[in-house]
Amino acid sequence: MPRGRKKTLTPALEDYLTVIYEIQQKQPAARISTIARRVGVSLPSVTNAVRRLADLGYVEYEKYGLIILTSRGKRKAQSLYALQRRIKNFFHYVLGISIDISEKLARHLSHYLTARTRERIKDFYRLIIDFSEDKAKELREFIEESRKLVNAPTLPEEVLEDLKAMEKETEEEEGE
Repeated sequence: MPRGRKKTLTPALEDYLTVIYEIQQKQPAARISTIARRVGVSLPSVTNAVRRLADLGYVEYEKYGLIILTSRGKRKAQSLYALQRRIKNFFHYVLGISIDISEKLARHLSHYLTARTRERIKDFYRLIIDFSEDKAKELREFIEESRKLVNAPTLPEEVLEDLKAMEKETEEEEGE
């Protein structure tokens, strides 16, 4: 790897890894040109990213050859893909955001979440995605646990003020 380059999986490299995974769901291996078309970048940009992924042990790649995820790469890509799918589905099916925007939000947000945050999202997703009355108690317990985790057993005044402001905004919008 060239001098000065970090030997870490950056958000951009995570995106490439996910795209390679998606391609490999439909065909045995990926090509630089296929990835470039999917991501919308130049061939040299993809080549550079794939070399870095190979240096990190996530893909097997030879110049002008096929790109195949290693077992490590596949595990990481599956994890990223599942997280992005959950976030996308939450925005789309729970909040009613368009699928295009939901996908973009999921792709961007997924890079900045810690392992603990990913677990909390998974737990919340399990409760909310197919919500029914019988899950209300579990949702209440989840919210109480969340507040304990941030040492806020009751809502702070600023949150309550936000709620009042939101109610006022809604009333004004309805009055228009």
